[in-house]
Amino acid sequence: MHIRKTTLLIPAFIFCSMLLLGQQAVVPAGGEASGEGGTVSWSVGQVACHEWTSSMGQTTEGVQQPYEILLNDVPELENDSICLVYPNPTTGKVTVRFYDNSHKDGSYCLYDPEGVLLRKSVNDGNEFSISFDNLQPTVYYLVILENSRPVKTCKIIKQ
Repeated sequence: MHIRKTTLLIPAFIFCSMLLLGQQAVVPAGGEASGEGGTVSWSVGQVACHEWTSSMGQTTEGVQQPYEILLNDVPELENDSICLVYPNPTTGKVTVRFYDNSHKDGSYCLYDPEGVLLRKSVNDGNEFSISFDNLQPTVYYLVILENSRPVKTCKIIKQ
C-alpha cells in the first residue's frame, strides 16, 4: 500500500512543479517600470511567438515583432544587369554606373528608413554620384529609375 501512495505522489509533484515554472524564460535583459498608471515588467527577447495563417490572411502572435519597411509603390527589383551601385556600405557618397550607354535618363529616389522620400534627382549620363554626407548613419532605400520607371531597388548602409 505504501508503494502505491508514493507512485501517485511522484506524478502529482512533477505536474505541480511544472505549473510553478510556467512563466520562466531566459532573456538577455529585463526589468520593471512603474508610474502613475501602474507597474509593468518587461524583457528584451522573444519569450513566445506563434504564427497563425488562414484563408483570410496571416498574423504573428508575440510581444516583439520585426520592423521592416515596405515601399508599396516601388517594386523590389534586384536587377544587377542594369547598373552597379557602390560602395555599400558608404561613409560619404554612392556612385551609380549603368553598364551600357543607352541610359540617357538616369535618375533616383532616396528614401529614409521609414519610407519618407528624401531626394529625387534626374542625372544625365551613364554615371552619377549621390552624396550621403549630411545624412545620419542608418539604412536608406535607393530606387534607380530609367525613363521614370524603377529598374533597381537597393538598401544603402550609411556608416
